[in-house]
Amino acid sequence: MKKLDFIFKSYISILFLRDIKAGIFLFFLSFLLPSVGILGITALLATVIFAEFINMREDYLKYGFYLYNSLLVGMGIGYYYDVTATTILLSIVLSVFTFFLSFAFHKVLSKYALPILSLPFAFVSMVFYLASLKYTMLLSNILHRKPLIDIDVWDKISAYLKSLGTIVFLPYNIAGIAIMAILFIYSRILFFLALLGFYVGVAFHSFFVPFGVSMNSAFNFNFILIAMALGGVFLVPHIKNYFLALIGVVVSVILIDAMEVFFNIYALPVYTLPFNVITLLFILLLYSIGYKYFNYHIKGTPEKSLIYFLSSFYRFGGNDIKINLPFSGEWSVYQAFNGKWTHKGNWKYAYDFVIRKNGKTYANEGLFLEDYYAFGKPVLSPVNGYVTALRDDLPDNIIGSVDRENNWGNYIIIKSDYGYFVEISHLMQHSLTVKVGDYVKVGDIIAKCGNSGYSPEPHIHIQVQKYGFLGSETLPFRFVDYIKGDTLYYYSLPKENENIKAVIIDKSMKLRLTFILDDEYKYALIKNNEKVGEITLKVKMNDKGEFYFEDNKKNRLYFYTDYKLFYFYLYDGSDGILKEIFKLSPKIPLISSDVKYFDILPPQFLYNKIKRFFIEFALPFNFELFNKKVEYKKERLKISSKYGEVLFSFYEKGFEILTFNDIQMRRIHEKNDSTAS
Repeated sequence: MKKLDFIFKSYISILFLRDIKAGIFLFFLSFLLPSVGILGITALLATVIFAEFINMREDYLKYGFYLYNSLLVGMGIGYYYDVTATTILLSIVLSVFTFFLSFAFHKVLSKYALPILSLPFAFVSMVFYLASLKYTMLLSNILHRKPLIDIDVWDKISAYLKSLGTIVFLPYNIAGIAIMAILFIYSRILFFLALLGFYVGVAFHSFFVPFGVSMNSAFNFNFILIAMALGGVFLVPHIKNYFLALIGVVVSVILIDAMEVFFNIYALPVYTLPFNVITLLFILLLYSIGYKYFNYHIKGTPEKSLIYFLSSFYRFGGNDIKINLPFSGEWSVYQAFNGKWTHKGNWKYAYDFVIRKNGKTYANEGLFLEDYYAFGKPVLSPVNGYVTALRDDLPDNIIGSVDRENNWGNYIIIKSDYGYFVEISHLMQHSLTVKVGDYVKVGDIIAKCGNSGYSPEPHIHIQVQKYGFLGSETLPFRFVDYIKGDTLYYYSLPKENENIKAVIIDKSMKLRLTFILDDEYKYALIKNNEKVGEITLKVKMNDKGEFYFEDNKKNRLYFYTDYKLFYFYLYDGSDGILKEIFKLSPKIPLISSDVKYFDILPPQFLYNKIKRFFIEFALPFNFELFNKKVEYKKERLKISSKYGEVLFSFYEKGFEILTFNDIQMRRIHEKNDSTAS
């Protein structure tokens, strides 16, 4: 069964999609020109059999690029030649050659985070085309090549449809309509980009050649592929990336014409080479500069990639650097980013914290260090990482004086596990509890708050910096969490003079939400005080090590347990109980305080299918459409919102009672329940 999945996924991978059903449809569509269908599947089967013969691991095959290049080679042969014993043999031999090339290209290009696209196909096709000039035994089907069925449409639409069909060697209106339907059903974004790329490319080309020539060029399908690849696949769908995709299309016009002239010397077709060159150049540049909207997590459709990106950005702070607070208890922001005193220029991304009581940072008259509430308080590690530099021999300044020669005072620099450096300054003399080379974890006591260096009063100065030396350029960051008033904030930054509290971890809550592989949780469904059914949720893990709940209908709800937070991050399935659970408790703070907090639900939880289509299409033009906050409240063992509530047991792990839509889910506890804590 897996082998069939590999085969059908190869067909739809040509259009940057992954759905098996669409792959099956394209498989049957390929027989619109029987020679294309027959030799395409021949090449594909030959590649799979060869992979089996050399014991190739399945995880190499499941992503498709080893296979769809062989498929394209077979289709290409079928487009130009009839099905004979000779062409079948050629398809088998060249598909294996393509497989070798695909592996080689992948090994080389993956070092630069580049995909192989259809480079192996383009290379092998040119090799075959040159060789075929000597193969007089091959029977060309050019003169009698006709599809099983086709229809007539308006010329300006027909040119687009034929270009769509040419992507799979079926340059016919009926094939273009079928592919257009697939794109519309599975991705309105790809549907839009295909249209946009084609007509922008044709319009630009018509500045240099007659309009009829530009409209009917055999290689216009490159415009479609470039627009889809850059606008919706390798870059996150965003209006800025749509413009980048169109720049790629415009550049490809010149490249296609240049290649066509050069390749005509050897009677070679251009194939997909312009698409490969332009797309790879854009990816290489944008990946290398850390482009903000680069798609690091390509999903099954551009819509899914966009939802993943926006969920990461709005729910979890995106790719921003995130650190924990360097203290416990309640402190006040003395100076924030771009502060009015010292946080300027290369050192503008920093925070200073003091302790205030009744509006003052000290008791008595504040003449002595000991009068200041912050002096001597523990300083905690804000990240996991290694101590790379420190100093703690400088004396603490008496109030009214500062050390201008040693601005940073006593300090510590920690290289986080993610590669950036965190520096904490103005520490108390001889208070450091660690040494260079020590590994520290979040929450470890590493020193005490002091008044060394250029410090007018005891405070904690913290910054994230680019390099590991003292005084390095600072980088922007966010704090993982903090409480202000009765509200818990995630991945945010407090303002100057705001009082914030560090969260206190509730270890018992973390135990309640520690789920183990193969755990099962059975629930009774109750409506109007009557039992209307049962449901069992099972804990499973995929081949990427991701844990999820699965219900009786094979719906999946993916979850993760962090240091201070349990959260759901992906739902895969139809409407059902697990979808409601996501809405009830998308984030569950593993803390002791009763707080309110906000989260953002993806469109699939807020809108029906039709409205979601429009919202997802509009999102690239306005990301704020995604930013719809929902308020949640944590009160002891209960999470509540407008969608319902979740209750946890004092003694058992897992969800005890869930209430939503007039339905109550009650946990059924069986004897010798292995999930009891």
